[in-house]
Amino acid sequence: MNCLVCAKEANLLMQDTVLQKHRISYYACESCQCVFTEEPYWLDEAYQHSISSIDTGLMARNMSICDQLLLIFKTNFNPNIRVVDYGGGYGILTRLLRDRGINALWSDKFCENLLAQGFEYNGTDKVDVMLAFEVMEHLPNPIQVVKEIMAKANCFIFSTELLESVNYTSTKDWWYFMPEAGQHVFFSSTQSLLKMADQLQCSYQYINGLHIFYKPEYIQIKKTSIFTRIGLRITKQLNKILLSEASYTSKTWDDHLLMKSKMSEKGL
Repeated sequence: MNCLVCAKEANLLMQDTVLQKHRISYYACESCQCVFTEEPYWLDEAYQHSISSIDTGLMARNMSICDQLLLIFKTNFNPNIRVVDYGGGYGILTRLLRDRGINALWSDKFCENLLAQGFEYNGTDKVDVMLAFEVMEHLPNPIQVVKEIMAKANCFIFSTELLESVNYTSTKDWWYFMPEAGQHVFFSSTQSLLKMADQLQCSYQYINGLHIFYKPEYIQIKKTSIFTRIGLRITKQLNKILLSEASYTSKTWDDHLLMKSKMSEKGL
């Protein structure tokens, strides 16, 4: 197999089962340190439900990302910024951003827009920023998709978990493989993102837990000030105390494990 990013030879890493039924191969590129599956012929089956039941962090993730984005927007863009949430799911983030004053639009080929109806992206207009959260790992053709995204904006902000190594022997070694859902087919490393940025002739930064590709001839991305970041942390802690949240423990991860168990029991 050739690497999806750098096109160099990739070696068989492991084999495992997705969707409780398909025995598939995972490949690792020693050059750019990414991992990807064989050609994902099972995706139509995996997307019968576009949002997997084991994605229990959906709401918490979107609320956190909204705060992170506002910091980046405030530091680098004017208030009239236009953004598109590519792979926007049910429209949660688009609605949250609009509620906070950002002119955000929704786009998703596989999901129904439930919460941001009337604010769909037409697919052609140039915008300031394209967003894609928990999308990169779903792409069997990441370079092609990111090229299309960067043709419509000078800045692309996205999230994805990064590989710590390419020495896994089972999908049980790292929770992000999520073979039960069968939707994660490409796994990035810092090296692969740098290689991708180089191919796209753009720069790469990692800020506040988010990955950013941008065209330096049009925009320079600055890190948010430490005072702003500290202020956000203090505000969050005060909210927890005032709302008595400090005495409760999040059920996000426990619910994730529970749904995985139920899927295994049902053979889904």
